[in-house]
Amino acid sequence: MTTVMNRQYLEGLLAFGDGTERATIQIECEAGVVGIARRFAREQLAVWGFAEGSGLNDRVVFTVSELVTNAVLHARTRPPSESELIDLTLAFDLDQAIAVLVADNSHKMPLIGVQPSAEATDGRGLLLVDALADGWTVAPRQNPGPGQGKKVCAFFRCLTTAGLPQSA
Repeated sequence: MTTVMNRQYLEGLLAFGDGTERATIQIECEAGVVGIARRFAREQLAVWGFAEGSGLNDRVVFTVSELVTNAVLHARTRPPSESELIDLTLAFDLDQAIAVLVADNSHKMPLIGVQPSAEATDGRGLLLVDALADGWTVAPRQNPGPGQGKKVCAFFRCLTTAGLPQSA
């Protein structure tokens, strides 16, 4: 699997437009928010008609968990006493894909292709994302000013939409 899978498509999927639904939540960049992120993902996937416990649902929720955990552990730019937010966006394009986007304030890009030792207790998050998603990418955010940060996006093909609500 490749770490960059048609970045233009991913960006287009996340853009406002016909056929793409988006849901965004801002959460504090602190320990304990991963459960909030998973719950948000499960609830939004249910709104879109994806069954709890389905393979795709589980892959998306697990990826949300890994990407938010990485942001909390590695992307904080402010002192712990100050508030700092992470943006979590889910996008769904009927008969195309689901995208998970996590944006943080850190300009520090993730280390790609680093293999943790067998004894390591962390360092496997992006390896798991790479295994679960159909592709993922990381890029600087386009916000002006210092500390513009980055966005990490994972992409999941979903070519079957049986049971999903029809748009009006």
